Order: sequence, then C-alpha cells, then structure tokens
Amino acid sequence: MNLYRKGEAGLLDSIEQAMSEKVGTGRASEARHGFVARVANATPPMNEAFRRTLRARILAKETKKGRQSVVSQHRSQAFNPWRFALWPVTLATLTAILVVALAFTYTYTRQIEWKDILAGRSGSGGQLVTEDLDALAEAINSAPVPRTVVVYPDRASAIEERVRHRTVPLVLGKDTTPAAIRSALGLILPSSGFVDLVMVDAKDDETTSQVRIAVEQALYRLYGPMGQADTDRFGALERSTFLAGPTDVALEPIGAVFEGGIELVAGGVLDDLQPGIPLRMAFDWRVEGPGNDSLVTFVHLMRDDVELVAQRDAGPGDGLFPVESWAPGELVRDQFALLLPATLPPGEYEVRVGVYDATTFMRRSLLEPWSGTVVVVQQLDVR
Repeated sequence: MNLYRKGEAGLLDSIEQAMSEKVGTGRASEARHGFVARVANATPPMNEAFRRTLRARILAKETKKGRQSVVSQHRSQAFNPWRFALWPVTLATLTAILVVALAFTYTYTRQIEWKDILAGRSGSGGQLVTEDLDALAEAINSAPVPRTVVVYPDRASAIEERVRHRTVPLVLGKDTTPAAIRSALGLILPSSGFVDLVMVDAKDDETTSQVRIAVEQALYRLYGPMGQADTDRFGALERSTFLAGPTDVALEPIGAVFEGGIELVAGGVLDDLQPGIPLRMAFDWRVEGPGNDSLVTFVHLMRDDVELVAQRDAGPGDGLFPVESWAPGELVRDQFALLLPATLPPGEYEVRVGVYDATTFMRRSLLEPWSGTVVVVQQLDVR
C-alpha cells in the first residue's frame, strides 16, 4: 500500500509538472482537459481521492497564475506621475548636451581654420597650401615692374613674407556697396603703376561680387595683346593684374549709335603707344531702351588698316556689366588696359570700337549719320 501511494505521489508530481508547463504557456483550459484525459486513461485506474488531490493542486496553481496576471496588468495600467514629470527634465538635459557639443565643434573647427590660414593652408574651401603660396609669389616676383599687391580677404601676412612688393590688405567695413569699397581701395592704391589683386578662396557671395565690381570701376584690368585677361589661379588663390589710374578722366564725346539702340557716348586713350607698355583706355556706353540681346563690345588696335595688333572682346567690366542688364539712359563706364607687343613696327595705328551679337557674332551696324560697323576713336602714329 505504501509503495502504491509512493507511486501515486510520483505520478502526481510528474503530471503536475507537465500540466504546470502547459499552464505557463497560457493554455490553462487545455491543461485541465489534458488532466482529465490522462486520469481517464491511466493504468492502473486511480482512486477518487487521488483525482481530487491532483485537481485541487493544479487548479490552485491556475488560480495563482491568473491572480498574478491580473496584478501585473493592474500595475502596468496604473498612473505614475513621476514617469511623466521626468520627461521635460530629460529632454532639457539632452538638448543642453547637444548645444554644448555643437558649440564645441564649431569653435574647434574655427580655431583649426585660422591655424591653417596662418600656416598657409585653407580649411573648408579650396586648399591654400604652401606650394600654392610659393607659386603665386614666384609669379609676382618674376614680374619686372614694381607693383602693389592687394589681398582680399585679409590674408596679407601669409603672402607678404613671400613677395618683394608692397602688400596691403583690403579691409571692409559694414558698408559693402561698390562706392564704399572704392573708398577703401582709394586709401591703399597708388596713383599709377601695376596692381595685383589676390583673392583668397573667393566665394560667389554678395560681398565678393561687390568687391569685383568696385575693382573694375577703380582700376584698369590688364589684357594681353590677343585679349586674354591677365588672371592666374594657384589652388585657392586667384591673381588678376590691373593698372592704377584716374577714374574721373574726361573723355571725348562721340555719340555713335548702333543698331538696337546701344550708344558709344564718349571714349579716349590715356597713354601713348610704346612697345611692351600697357595702353589704358576708357569708354562710356548707354542704351536707349531695355534689350534682351547678349552683346559684346570690342576694341581693336589696327596697324595700316590690315594688321590686328591688340584687342579686347568682352562685356564692360570684364563681363560684370552685361549690356542686357543696363537701365535705359544709365551711363556705364568701361575702362581697361591693353598690353602692347614688345615690338611695334612703324605705321599708322587706329583704335576701333564696335558691337557684335554674342550668339551669331554678327556686328551691329551704325545708324546715321555714322556708317559701317566700327568707330575710329583715335589715330596714333609710330615712327
């Protein structure tokens, strides 16, 4: 009898364990059915007392499981004010950490950029490296004629130690209109001679555009004999050569009108013809009404009516003042210098001015009382 009861107890434990595993998976009803089938098919048959004991124990576990589930669900749905109260504090803390990190990153980056600038390197833009500075200095120093080197923005210290010419920074105030920039240039420019403008890592922003416009109005951009602008690039460094001179020079009235209503109001040559020496000239233009045509003004220096000695084909201001942007009646000054060849054969020279279409290259004809397609502004002799 005792052995039988020990067997019942062992079987009870094994069945209870199996049923408990099923109950743990959330299938309590299945566990109950399984118990009924297990007991019904048990061999040898189990007495009623054993069944009641086993049923009571399993049902007790199910009840406890359900009670724990209800308590857990109740706790999850309970309102916890501290959980919501801590959200603003957490968000503010994370925001402060992010702001501090961004500020540190920006400050560190700016420090690195300025260290690079002083060391002869550029940061986020084009690379300003020692090799580029040396190449720029070599090009400037190889020029046989003394000159003034104007640097914008103010990076003159890195260039000044490498060149043999006077180097000055172009420092701007809050007013960055062309008139204000011309006033700043007037304080540092010589009255005559060569001027090299060095722009460091120049961006296409509004201030840089205003600087370019002011320089074209204050100086005479130098072009080679075949019309190429004297501009070179060395990495992030851009060097352009100009000549200083008067900006309010009185020009000879001309009053020649071309097709389309573009008028050459006045013009003149400021220098004598000398081999290898730049020839400065200036012209005033205006239009009678608005136009949409893209036009190019040209100036040709001809010898004996057959030989093209030097030329400049470009919009006024090296293209910064396109004809289609002029307001009706606005007077537009175009001033520049042509570098003459090293040798000038004797003969009669003429400075001829005209206009042609940038798309078709067709010259615009002059209106009466003028005729042809060019205006002879000045005649010069070389003996």
